[in-house]
Amino acid sequence: MKKFLMVCLVLVFAVSMVAGCAPAEEPAEPVEEPADDVASDEPVVEEEPLKAALLTSGPINDGGWNTKAYEGLLLLEEEFGYEIGYTENVKQDEQVMIAQEYARKGYDLVIGHGYEFGDSLAVVAPDFPDVYFVNVGGTSGGAAPNLASGVFENGVLGYLAGRLGAELTETNRIGFVGAMEIPTVINEVTAMIAAAEYYNPDIKVSVTYTGSWVDVAAGKEAALAMIADDYDYIVAIGDAANTGVIQAADEKGIWAVGWAGDMHDLAPDRVATSFVQSVSAVIEYFALNIENGTWVGEALEFGVPEATQFVGTWADGVPQEIKDNIMADFAKFESGEYSKSIVEEMTGISE
Repeated sequence: MKKFLMVCLVLVFAVSMVAGCAPAEEPAEPVEEPADDVASDEPVVEEEPLKAALLTSGPINDGGWNTKAYEGLLLLEEEFGYEIGYTENVKQDEQVMIAQEYARKGYDLVIGHGYEFGDSLAVVAPDFPDVYFVNVGGTSGGAAPNLASGVFENGVLGYLAGRLGAELTETNRIGFVGAMEIPTVINEVTAMIAAAEYYNPDIKVSVTYTGSWVDVAAGKEAALAMIADDYDYIVAIGDAANTGVIQAADEKGIWAVGWAGDMHDLAPDRVATSFVQSVSAVIEYFALNIENGTWVGEALEFGVPEATQFVGTWADGVPQEIKDNIMADFAKFESGEYSKSIVEEMTGISE
């Protein structure tokens, strides 16, 4: 009996020892994941906005060519967050110096607005390979890898202006007042004359160049001289000088046509319509290429199918039949039924 009790005590003692050595289970601690916004010792560096500069040969408030460029510059600020700067009334012998100054000041994009800036940008661009240069209205793109250009397709709007004049004139005399004899303007005038003669074989066309993009008085004087000689329809491609032509037309009661911008409001009863070029769309195109990393230094052409050229506001006094004729032709350019080459063949224009 004693032996049996001793065995029992030993077994109880052994069991209690095993139980006593087993660790007590404790609830598991939750594993903390590192927070996504844990502060870093490294300072956060914010990217500085890109900077764009615009150079124009005339004032940015001319209501046409240069105003449209300034609107494009504002688009860069509003849509892409660019810091912007501009210099207006840039003289030919100042172009290189001013473009260089913007490049040295850290501007990322320098825009020379007008064919006349092409040669100067081609000189400056190679010295600043990290700066983008754009020549709007010119053909210098590709002269350096960082230089691109966008020109509006020549001849299409000139053709429409010529047909409009041929149908709207009552004296069979229509005029053209331009600023400078540069290729883009000459091509429009050639198309205008050819179309006018095609639709009205009895028509006479007079062409005058003032020699200045900014001289409003010279534009008005040239228009008044034509009006005195019985011209009753005048197309103006002269930047600020367009205003002078429209003033003369309004005073004398003849038709004027605006160019580049919609100039209807300058003389609602006398601006038959305007042939508008969307400079903002061209500037936006190159800005998108910079943003997307798809930049190519090349010379491009923009036309009606790209929705960069169109017909502006009509004056109430233009007969509906004439409006319909012009808009029907415009629609054919939009659809591709008409092209520049077809117009050249139709009107006898040769390259």
